Amino acid sequence: MLHQHSTIPPTTTARRVLVLSCVAMLLVTSSGCSLFVMAGKAIMGDPKAPAEFRTATGTDLTTGEDSVVIICTAPHGIVSRFPSLQIDIVDRVTRTLKTRNVKVVPSGDVARWFDDHGEWGDYSEMATEFDATFVIHVNIREFGCRVPESENLMQGKADGRISVHKVRQGPTKPLTSRKYVAPVSLAFDRDFNLQFPSTYPVPRENRSEELFMQGFLDRVAQNISQHFYDYRMSEAIH
Repeated sequence: MLHQHSTIPPTTTARRVLVLSCVAMLLVTSSGCSLFVMAGKAIMGDPKAPAEFRTATGTDLTTGEDSVVIICTAPHGIVSRFPSLQIDIVDRVTRTLKTRNVKVVPSGDVARWFDDHGEWGDYSEMATEFDATFVIHVNIREFGCRVPESENLMQGKADGRISVHKVRQGPTKPLTSRKYVAPVSLAFDRDFNLQFPSTYPVPRENRSEELFMQGFLDRVAQNISQHFYDYRMSEAIH
């Protein structure tokens, strides 16, 4: 009489034993949230976090079907200390979203439109000009990189709000004899707050302020951008 034997290859069994051993080591040596993150990665890999904008609105901007305009504003006190902040944020967010197939109106075109009009208005005229469906407004409320009462230490802090307005295209109410006002509605609204580095300040002698600022701006822009596309949990910017 023939006996049935396990069909699981020895290599597969060994692999499972190795994975379980790694998880056991993580359980012993790790603590807090990192425990579950590392254990999850050992078993399932690096999971993806869904885009908050898609989750909230049902619209996936990475399909490239909807055009978006990005603008950034900040109080006068912040702009006086960081004159190029608004342009830097818009340029960085634009570049990042374009790599994710988001259809973004060139920041230079938007800047020229603002120079000609002097204000953003209710976004209707601007969105109509660029045939955009969404206007992403990044409002910076706090921004800086110096540790209070310590000129020798640097630590970036940024606080703000991301609001996205949907503009329904098509002629409705006449704005002038040639232009029209498109209805605008708030589609998405989120705060953001981050600190860089998140643990401790950086001594000024270890890095120039200019180099530090460039890294901080990249991090802020990445945090803002991640609201609009899926990303790996290991890539999350806090």
